[in-house]
Amino acid sequence: MGKWTYTPGSTGWAPDTSATLQHEGQEVGLHYSSSIFEDFLEAMCRIQNEFNLRSQEVAPFTTPVGDCSGQMSRV
Repeated sequence: MGKWTYTPGSTGWAPDTSATLQHEGQEVGLHYSSSIFEDFLEAMCRIQNEFNLRSQEVAPFTTPVGDCSGQMSRV
């Protein structure tokens, strides 16, 4: 999640601990949305994996000089 760290809620022995997002000493509790957020992260992971597989199948192409800076774009 970029600079944020996702910590899933505990299951079993400590059911009162919810999932959180943490960054630079800040913590956001995901009391009501943790399962939805986990589903979102799983979907994003599947999308990223599919993108990586498909981008490897694409033949490399040449870009005219001056059309790009040579850096890879981020999705």
